[in-house]
Amino acid sequence: MDGPPLDPEDWSDEQWQDYLRATADHDIDGSGSDSGAGASTFRRLRASGAGAVIGAGMLGLEQALYGERPKEEIVAESESDDPDRDRSVFDPDDPRSAVVAIPNDPPPELDEP
Repeated sequence: MDGPPLDPEDWSDEQWQDYLRATADHDIDGSGSDSGAGASTFRRLRASGAGAVIGAGMLGLEQALYGERPKEEIVAESESDDPDRDRSVFDPDDPRSAVVAIPNDPPPELDEP
C-alpha cells in the first residue's frame, strides 16, 4: 500500500480507514522508510512513557483553556427501620466530625448457630 498523500484531503474516509487497517499490525524500525511509519510510530509513542507525559500535558492544557469538566455526583438514599439511624450524623461541611451509630447486636438473619 502506498503511503498517505501530502494533502490529507486528497483521500476519502474509506481510503484513510483502509490505510490505518493495513498499517495497524505493521512493525517498523522507526527509520521512516516504510509507508506505515507515521501510523506505527504514533501507536508506539502512545504506548510509551513519553506518550503518557505528552497526553497528560495535553489534558492539563485542555483543562486550563476550557475549565474543569463537571463531575457526576451519585446520591443514593434508602429507607431504614433502624431505631438508631437518627443518632448517625454527617456534616458535609466537616466530614471529620461524622458520627455513625452501629448497633451492638447483629441483625437476626446474620446470626450463626
